[in-house]
Amino acid sequence: MASEIRLGQLIAPFGPGSIYTDKNGVPNIICGLDFWHKQRDERGYWKADEAAMRKHAIDEPRLSALLRVPQFLQPPEYCSDDQNPGLSRLEVQTHRFPTWYVDSFSGKMRRFSLGTLKLAPLEKGEKQARWRPVRFISVCSNGHISDFPWKEWCGCVCQGDSGLVLNDSGGPDLRSVKVSCSDCKKWKTLAGSMSMDRDQESGMIKESGLRSAGVPCSGERPWLGRTAQPCDAPPVAVLINQSNIYFGKTVSSIYLPDMTGEQTIVDIEKILRREDMDLSDIKLLYQAGRPKPALTMLRDILMPHFDPLPDDESMITAIKSLIRGTTVAGEGSQPVTQESESLMFRRAEYNVLRNEVGPGVDDELRVIPSLVPDNLKRWFGRVNLVERLRETRVFCGFERLIRARDPLEAMPTSAMNQLFLHPPESAHQWLPAIKNYGEGIFLELSEDAVRQWLAENAGWLEGRLDPEFVGRMGKEPILQPPLRSSDWSTHWAARYLLVHTLAHIMINQMVFECGYSSAALKERIFVSSDPEAPMAAFLIYTAAGDSEGSLGGLVRIGRPELFEPMVRRALSRASWCSADPVCSEDLGGTGSRRVNKAACHACVLLPETACETINSGLDRALVIGTPQVPKYGFLSDLIQSFPSD
Repeated sequence: MASEIRLGQLIAPFGPGSIYTDKNGVPNIICGLDFWHKQRDERGYWKADEAAMRKHAIDEPRLSALLRVPQFLQPPEYCSDDQNPGLSRLEVQTHRFPTWYVDSFSGKMRRFSLGTLKLAPLEKGEKQARWRPVRFISVCSNGHISDFPWKEWCGCVCQGDSGLVLNDSGGPDLRSVKVSCSDCKKWKTLAGSMSMDRDQESGMIKESGLRSAGVPCSGERPWLGRTAQPCDAPPVAVLINQSNIYFGKTVSSIYLPDMTGEQTIVDIEKILRREDMDLSDIKLLYQAGRPKPALTMLRDILMPHFDPLPDDESMITAIKSLIRGTTVAGEGSQPVTQESESLMFRRAEYNVLRNEVGPGVDDELRVIPSLVPDNLKRWFGRVNLVERLRETRVFCGFERLIRARDPLEAMPTSAMNQLFLHPPESAHQWLPAIKNYGEGIFLELSEDAVRQWLAENAGWLEGRLDPEFVGRMGKEPILQPPLRSSDWSTHWAARYLLVHTLAHIMINQMVFECGYSSAALKERIFVSSDPEAPMAAFLIYTAAGDSEGSLGGLVRIGRPELFEPMVRRALSRASWCSADPVCSEDLGGTGSRRVNKAACHACVLLPETACETINSGLDRALVIGTPQVPKYGFLSDLIQSFPSD
């Protein structure tokens, strides 16, 4: 069981399909969503609990609309509740994986079932068997995972698995690892088993060492039990602890209150969200054309809070708002160019966070404007203190070997087929999610300063950001590029690189100023080159369910008397990198996606938990210039104004 995993860890990094090693050193694979919210009775059977499902419902209309999934459920919490036994001791199942184990003394191998709870000796009377899991498995880019094909690899055709022996002499390469059969005497080292060949243009895997040996992908999905499906992808042998065997796909949102509705509607929504109630029945009834039963259920919920009850029109408007999640937009210009769903989703947050959200508006979000220091007004347009925020993070699938470019692709079909053995009907589909509370600081660059910098340095920017580099950036949905390729311009790429890199520079300094670790901080980038509604801002925040939920350090650093010194120290650190001049040189694109320029671990790269693009789309030179020509940086004049030591 995965009872020792925290709730947030079941979203990342230990979501369904991932391998988790328990406190006894036994690796397990986290089961799919069919195996969640289960309760074990005295007979040892597992059963779903409807009350538990409703108890753990999370309402986030904007994410529901984006992912096309009607509801989200919090992972079950394993606890004892004597007053409500139906909600106690809820568990998430795991299956033993890999199923092959080797005796540390003799090297003999044995295969155990997915549900084996206790390992027996190798043979009757043999007390010295010391079983440990093998360290090699097989995965494919379609998400399948299986045991390493030991018999197929060494050519053994014996009946049963009792004769296999694994010898690992601890040499420098795979030639020191040999699998053999004591019955038919076939043997082979693992040399070449982990090789794979990628297509240079698409990045897809076209050949592997296992396929060259005649071993196809088994299509196994052990997180869903003993199931398999046809697969033509080449299997790849990997180590069980390799970082590329599991890339969880998550999508997050910042809760936004209704900024445009009437006060009565806002009050209704606040009550429903504060009570954390399951609203799926109300939504389903209304969407099915049955408003009267939906209103009856809503009246029962609101009766303790209103006297008299709101009129039917206000309650229907509130239901529509909860279904659509579209009435939260704050004040802001509307773009004239067509934008992707993810960018429109992010723009709604931008329009709210750049304005004040006082305590009287909503308890889930508080945004207080701060003063921009006089010496920084040329470059910074807004500094807002986000004293409280709620982040909802949803798990929507995973990838293996190759990270997905767009986590929203083929949603929700891809998530349902991958995470469920028996996908639910569309009206009852759900995904796991977690709510976290925290704080942050919202920084917006001066639009006039950004446009002036882009115009004055157009020639240098076009030379540094060549069309091939800009094209690679535009093909990365994670960077939220313009929807049309004709809008992939140098100005958009430069704007994104500037804002994103400056966010990293700030985070690197804030870890020294506010008490959080770099892994505890997160970013949200707001960039658009739309001529009527441009964006150039970022939110640095922390949101966690444990002790690092909210320490107050980020809000404090936004005060004028502390913000300016912090910015100066951040830029001073970023103006020099120990890898310069190599780091700042134009190398044509670096990083895993080749969409970075001047960015390395000595200057602006962050832990992957802190960066929303996995350290893609960065160029320190656009902020501070290059060692040879520092004047081209957006904040070069500010750096030049620093007093010399």
